[in-house]
Amino acid sequence: MATTKSCYSWPAMLAGVLSESSRVVSNHSRHFLALSVLFLLPLSSVLIASPSLVPLLIHRRQSHPPQSLLREAAPSSPSHDLTRTLILAAAAATLFLPIASAAVAAVTRSVNHGFYGRPVKILPNLRSLHIPVLHLLATILSGFLIFSAIVALIVSLCLLVLFVLSILDVESGSVPPYSFAAGIAAITIARCQLEWCLAGVVSVMESSWGFAPLKRSGELIDGMRLAAICLWVFFGAGAGFTLWGFGLWEVPSGGSWYDVIPVVGKTVLGSALMALLLLYIFVTHAALYLYCKAVHGELLGEIVEEFASEYVTLPFDDNRVPHVVSVILR
Repeated sequence: MATTKSCYSWPAMLAGVLSESSRVVSNHSRHFLALSVLFLLPLSSVLIASPSLVPLLIHRRQSHPPQSLLREAAPSSPSHDLTRTLILAAAAATLFLPIASAAVAAVTRSVNHGFYGRPVKILPNLRSLHIPVLHLLATILSGFLIFSAIVALIVSLCLLVLFVLSILDVESGSVPPYSFAAGIAAITIARCQLEWCLAGVVSVMESSWGFAPLKRSGELIDGMRLAAICLWVFFGAGAGFTLWGFGLWEVPSGGSWYDVIPVVGKTVLGSALMALLLLYIFVTHAALYLYCKAVHGELLGEIVEEFASEYVTLPFDDNRVPHVVSVILR
């Protein structure tokens, strides 16, 4: 069935996304608070503590190097530090990616239920999270494969340029191929991130996985890219400034027990603020998905199907003219 685009402007739709997100969260505040405690607080705590934990984990062996009676241990090379950093990043991604996927799935389904006025219950939501989480992980893997292919292509082109320059006896310093390749990679990845910003929501709401949510997200975001960019810049800047500010906030540590209180206060305050930002990032993306469907004319049919059971057709007149009576359930 062909769909038609709405004539609403993107600033009005952006205001609607923010208003609807605030309405859903305020109407079900305890539900979203429980989801934040279950999923978002652990993620935000790790994000806030990572600027302090990562250097300690990387240089832990350097602070206590193994000593020998004959010679001192050689300091670790930068390649070892890079390898250890990559291993830590892979371990963190493996551990927290399922938690983040579960958070996205739970929040997205709750926003959808709140938008249509359905009961928002946490236990039924948590019991049926395994399938959406698997769909999300498969979609993330598909996007990662595309990113890897793009990076491999750019690196290959960069190596080809260097090879051609070496044949032509041109100094590589006069032409910056690495900077050019990095710029192309950054622009391409940013464009893909914009086109795929609704892929996670599509994967949860439409029970699709793999490359299909990526394609579907690009179709839905058409006409709402500026609204998505505004949300991206606003929440990205908020999360970045939060991590940067709490990372620069150095709390002095001492030997007494009350010196731990500022450290705990910093972690709790930063984690709460970061969890709130993550919650609204997920909620606004779910609301943006619904508004994008409205822009493309797909939401009206779903609303009619959703509330069709609440309408009853009764014959009143002698000619059996049907009248539609709205039944409001309380």
